[in-house]
Amino acid sequence: MRRSRIAVLAAAAITACFLAAPTVARAQPKPGQAMVRVAHFSPDASYVDVYMVSLNRKQLFPNVFYKSVSAYWAVAAGPFTYEVRAAGAAPESAPVIQVKGNLDAGKAYTVAAVGRRDQLQGLLLRDDMTPSAPGRAKVRFLDAAFELPAVDIAVSGGPVLKSLAFPEPTGYRQVDSGRYRVEVRRSDGDAVLIRGTVAVEPGSVTSVALVGGAGAPRELYAFSDAAGSGTAPAGGIRTGAGGTASSSRAPTALVPLLAAGLVALVAAWAVQRRHGRA
Repeated sequence: MRRSRIAVLAAAAITACFLAAPTVARAQPKPGQAMVRVAHFSPDASYVDVYMVSLNRKQLFPNVFYKSVSAYWAVAAGPFTYEVRAAGAAPESAPVIQVKGNLDAGKAYTVAAVGRRDQLQGLLLRDDMTPSAPGRAKVRFLDAAFELPAVDIAVSGGPVLKSLAFPEPTGYRQVDSGRYRVEVRRSDGDAVLIRGTVAVEPGSVTSVALVGGAGAPRELYAFSDAAGSGTAPAGGIRTGAGGTASSSRAPTALVPLLAAGLVALVAAWAVQRRHGRA
């Protein structure tokens, strides 16, 4: 009897967690707006605060960790400034990265922090949201793994991309949907530096970053640009586990809610145990 009550309370606690979780809407730019997301690919830089400046300074993403990619954020098109500061730094302090550029209305962009902690760089990348051909997908690669020589990227059954160098991205290439083995080789030889697997869904658009260095393992990190039919992926900051991991992850807002559910479960068990003793 006590076990059944605990099971009911556990189910109620977990259900409450998911009902309390905020719904994250897809970024849908209005006329005169663009979409921007941020990525942190510097392995030896501690977590950072990310600020984006339009007319008024506004902190968008506090405490961004290595291998994190945010959801898209709708901002005003036109001139903009992207800034990165160490976590907890005052908004008025000098940024460690500052990137200025112009955003076209209706377009999507990724601003990525790459490089060593003492030589951080910011990249402004134009993302492609246009749908691919039926049954096909689009993929691009970004060399964010510093201390690598120029490399070639060989995709099984797909293209071989020549002489990719930090921190340059490739253009998008259309491939058949499916799973691909990818090898990153030295351009001046056949030595394989990174191996991984990248899975792409029909109609999707995927970016694959070469990450690592400074003691962090070098690997392929895949993340979604568009989930299909030009739709921006929904969700908050995502952390990855390399190119073999799925790019669909739960928003981090669920973590404290799930923790709260576990606390409620333990509390329910304790109450039931006390009642049993009584």
